[in-house]
Amino acid sequence: MPRRRTKLHPGDMAPDFALEDASTGRTVTLEEFRGSPLVITFYRGTW
Repeated sequence: MPRRRTKLHPGDMAPDFALEDASTGRTVTLEEFRGSPLVITFYRGTW
C-alpha cells in the first residue's frame, strides 16, 4: 500500500520520520532535533 503524501505549508510541523546517517549508519529521527533549527535537503538519485 503506498504511503499517503501530506503537503506541508510554511509554519506547519513536519511529521516525525527516521533516516540513516550516511556517515555513521546510525538511524536519526526528526524528533531528536525538535526545538532546534534544522535544514533538511533531499537529493534525487544516487551519489
